[in-house]
Amino acid sequence: MNPKIKKIIRLYHKVQKVPFYCLVERDARLLFKKKKGCCFEKNVFLGEEFKKLGIPVKYLRIKFDWNDLPIPKEIIKKRKGGSIGWHLALKIKPKDKWIYVDATWDPKLEKAGFPITRNWDGKSNTKLAVPPKEIIELKEIPPKRIKVTEIREFFKALNRWLELQRKRG
Repeated sequence: MNPKIKKIIRLYHKVQKVPFYCLVERDARLLFKKKKGCCFEKNVFLGEEFKKLGIPVKYLRIKFDWNDLPIPKEIIKKRKGGSIGWHLALKIKPKDKWIYVDATWDPKLEKAGFPITRNWDGKSNTKLAVPPKEIIELKEIPPKRIKVTEIREFFKALNRWLELQRKRG
């Protein structure tokens, strides 16, 4: 196997294993210091590492509905802005074609019904963390904006529930 593809796969699984948590402070550089992160921290970190390997990277802003995920409806109702959200994923070109890469959900959440890519080959699409309603290719990393007041209670409830799911696995 190509050494660059091996590095891509290793990086992907390293980032994927970091527990998913919705954080108020978003900084991809702190992913391994905090040992947790959401789609933003995980996929921005991964994208920057791929760029260092000389791999072309595009960031994807994906519109989705939280109700399409295996999360209890009473938790989603705590999200004051409604159930529509935005997700960040990647598109990379490791060889001759662009592929989707998304390291959002940690493997311990697979038993709860979240889409987890195992045994990724580094050359084909990974599963996207969310069923997309719309995908927008971005020219650069999106800003770290977040409306904390609208979703703080949602974040707390979701993080608690996700932790329970990991313990059940």
